Amino acid sequence: MNTLDEIKILLGDDWTQFETLFRNALQSKIDLLNTVNNYLLDHRGKQLRPVLTLLTANSLSGGGPSARVAALVVEMVHTASLLHDDVVDNADRRRSAASVKRIWRSKIAVLTGDYWFADAFHILSKYNESRLLPYFNKCMVAMGEGEIWQLEKAQKLDMTEDDYFQIIGRKTAECMALSMICGAVVAGANDADLQRIFDMGYTMGIAFQIRDDIFDYEPRNLSGKPVGNDVREQKITLPLLYALRQTGEKERATILRHVRRAAKKPRSLRKVIDFVHRQNGQEYAEQIMTDYSNQAVAMLQELPDTPYRTALISLAKFMSARRQ
Repeated sequence: MNTLDEIKILLGDDWTQFETLFRNALQSKIDLLNTVNNYLLDHRGKQLRPVLTLLTANSLSGGGPSARVAALVVEMVHTASLLHDDVVDNADRRRSAASVKRIWRSKIAVLTGDYWFADAFHILSKYNESRLLPYFNKCMVAMGEGEIWQLEKAQKLDMTEDDYFQIIGRKTAECMALSMICGAVVAGANDADLQRIFDMGYTMGIAFQIRDDIFDYEPRNLSGKPVGNDVREQKITLPLLYALRQTGEKERATILRHVRRAAKKPRSLRKVIDFVHRQNGQEYAEQIMTDYSNQAVAMLQELPDTPYRTALISLAKFMSARRQ
């Protein structure tokens, strides 16, 4: 049994009732929408974010109906963003299966994502959880900014390390922090505790995204993400950023030309990946990821000493050590 399975058992009724809520929330009178929703349910991922919400709530004062609703909306917003991401990235695979965009084309993927976003906010209203709205609004604005900023940098190929951390902060870390802060809000945490818990989730999210970006340079990864996919999309992530810093202007310019050609020329893609390996870009990114993971673990120690805090620490370590 892996770490996540053990944590879901620890969450008990909170987890089983969250899953029931999740499935019931996606029932529609539209046959095509039900078909797509059922496909997404059958191919759902690790569901780290609702786990974080429920663990945070339980580590403070207990779970219960409000925590389950918060976990549900967190997962719906995250899934909706992935549906849109697959269209933006022209991705045919998601979680080792065909993406919705691949099976039903872009229009259905975008509209299903829109439906999930709208239904998520409808659920907050239905269950009188409007206190969570400001946190979701802030996160969604940040995600949109991050996506557009990343596209701008992909066009210009002038990414800096500061840009990179700002972008993954908006695209990934904000959503991870949202997962935890929603659990804290429904548990009645005060403003000072909310900020600390946001910081915990944000730090964990940075480590999580760096791990994802390292996968792009691994010849055999289990993540379902095609090797070199970021390079094909002209996304310059931490391993490549470090490698580019280690070389001279001439080679840097040559590698960036290969990045521009990578989507259509496998040889250029191979040149970029080999360059990152040669310059130890993965190793550098691994060290930075480990630093963030260790920071997150240290911050989580500030929570009350309960089995839920122990589970949060295990989850933070799992996110960095995962192979998919």
